Amino acid sequence: MKLEKLEDNTSKVKGVIIGILLTIGLVILINYITSLARYRNTESIELASGNISYNKADLNIIAMYQESSYGTNGYKQIDDVPTEKYTLSNKSYCEVGGQKVEEAQITYEEGYISVSKINKRGTKCYIYFDMDYTSEDMLAKLEATKQSKYTIDTMPSPITGPYDENTENPEHKEKLYTAEDNYGTSYVFRGNNNDVNNWVTFANHTWRIIRINGDGTLRMIYQCATPGCTDTERDSTQISWGIPYKSAPTDDNTYAGYYYGEPNQEEGEEGFKETHSNKYPNDIVKVIKNWYTTDRGKMTEYTKYLSGDTGFCNDRVVVNVPGYGKGTGKSITIFGSSIRHNNINKYRTEQYPTLKCGANITSPEIKNLTNFEIDENALKRDLYTLEGSSQGNGVLDIPAATITNDEAVMAGGFMGTASTNYWLYTNGGYWTMSPAGYNINNWSSIFRVNGDGAITSGNAQDTWLGIRPVINLNADAQFTQGDGTPTNPFIVNTDI
Repeated sequence: MKLEKLEDNTSKVKGVIIGILLTIGLVILINYITSLARYRNTESIELASGNISYNKADLNIIAMYQESSYGTNGYKQIDDVPTEKYTLSNKSYCEVGGQKVEEAQITYEEGYISVSKINKRGTKCYIYFDMDYTSEDMLAKLEATKQSKYTIDTMPSPITGPYDENTENPEHKEKLYTAEDNYGTSYVFRGNNNDVNNWVTFANHTWRIIRINGDGTLRMIYQCATPGCTDTERDSTQISWGIPYKSAPTDDNTYAGYYYGEPNQEEGEEGFKETHSNKYPNDIVKVIKNWYTTDRGKMTEYTKYLSGDTGFCNDRVVVNVPGYGKGTGKSITIFGSSIRHNNINKYRTEQYPTLKCGANITSPEIKNLTNFEIDENALKRDLYTLEGSSQGNGVLDIPAATITNDEAVMAGGFMGTASTNYWLYTNGGYWTMSPAGYNINNWSSIFRVNGDGAITSGNAQDTWLGIRPVINLNADAQFTQGDGTPTNPFIVNTDI
């Protein structure tokens, strides 16, 4: 009887043990399947061919980061590999013992990561993904927010006068103009101040959209100091007034730079490089930074919503004009933007603005701006981007600058002709960041929008002009409401 009873208890114990083991096994299986589902996109890790003495477990993808306006330094940590709207960043790398593995190759295709050419145990890889948005993505968001479509037209080229609502477009308020930039197709707001619905509330200020950039970011110019304000007059639309672009001295080609280099350089490649290096911030740079970082602007907390890679163009490409210098020292010089808007053979009758920074214009006569080459050296020198950016020059310590001469013309202005009939007119003069040249008066000349709306050039040390900051809203920005009108502006969601 005791044996039978003992046998029965043993049977029960065995049953309990088996049940426990089955439960543990089931939990392990579920965790394994969940792990496979969560990290399925890293299962395609490829190792270099040859004598490899370890397996995939020896490779550790320690972290993945996705570019975002809501993460530290523009990135946030993620668990799953993105499957669309992102590309592999050149910030990605592998390391062993804290040392970067230079020969490691990381690829990303159709949602899968592959790592090859690694040959040491304990390799750790850090994978970064950059946004791959287009202007069409931002266009779709604006249209969805306002619940109506824009009419799309091609930017006229050449532009033969300031915006004329009677001949160009009586129904402009729902129209955008396309033009190519360094990233793709840009959508530009051009037209009358009363009819261009490009008002935005962001960072407790009111802004106006200049254009949707080709990379999907939104380029905006400061309009007034409070949310929902509708001011269009000089003092309200500027953060400062009576500020020189560059206080004296301005008697050298170097001072045409948004940042400038060393003066008194000799002609030649090295002299030009020193002249137009980006060592010292001009006065306009300091004013914008002061506004951005202090209680006047209070913009620092909103930096995460702004693009540091989308650049601001300070076009210092020198045009080869007979009898003129090469852009160094005190040589009389013509920069690219001046020729585009003061074509020697079509003086102030035909203007050819471009949104492509680094346009290599070699002739004083503009014939065709649709197929010109981009000077990569100029792009790296003159496209101002945020420090740490893989694009442009990475010189800026805040993601803000100001408008270009080309953008002002595309918006409806015209070189040398007064006009109050386009939306950038404010009855007050303000700086662009486009240099015109170094002239016979021995000072660097910068383009500006005058109080009468005409776009002209003048001495960089003039003190009767104001400053309107420009920023680029990130491509993943979201809007809570609005249709772009002054009384119902687009409102950027800053609660995410």
